[in-house]
Amino acid sequence: MNYNLHNRFREFDAIIKEHNSIAKRLVFESVLLQAFKDVPFPLLREARIAYLETIPDSEAIIEYVEKMRPNIGIYAGSFNPFHLGHLNIVQKASAIFEKVIIARGMNPEKEHEPIEWNPEILRKYEVTEFTGLLTNLIKEHSQYANVTLVKGLRNGDDLDYEVNQLRFMETMYPQLKVVFIQCDKEYEHISSTALRNLERIEPGLSKVFIP
Repeated sequence: MNYNLHNRFREFDAIIKEHNSIAKRLVFESVLLQAFKDVPFPLLREARIAYLETIPDSEAIIEYVEKMRPNIGIYAGSFNPFHLGHLNIVQKASAIFEKVIIARGMNPEKEHEPIEWNPEILRKYEVTEFTGLLTNLIKEHSQYANVTLVKGLRNGDDLDYEVNQLRFMETMYPQLKVVFIQCDKEYEHISSTALRNLERIEPGLSKVFIP
């Protein structure tokens, strides 16, 4: 994917060009993830350093970027389909973490069902797909960031299920950190299973619940 980072950096820096002090420049570098949250951080850091090397007197900024270890939330699911309840969790997680990664995994129990996936609705976020263990994905990103798994909840039944799954994951990855986020009340009745059932009854019925 072409992120056109060089041009985006120029636009970003044009906003802060009047701030010449190191302290103020570091503050702006700290919000880089918010401005470029759709870009994988390793790629962003590499490109940012290369760009800063063309800017005079940027040694301290480069050192700061090199040592950055962002707080990232990984929100994982089969998202079949991705609905308003999921989006509500993503928005809440974005207020907690410097960056949120939406990770779509393949559920072996649902492989026979068609996957409806439209990353366009999440174009402002980093979206990835994975197979295998979620803990492996978390370990991969933990090499460069402080990673927390984000779990969305609708009700107490969801919590019971997620805690049970969490115990398996903790066995495989004891360092696992998890945060549970409850969706707003207006979305607690929405589930991907219910939306697929609506589509079986009449195609198009689920569209009102899809962002």
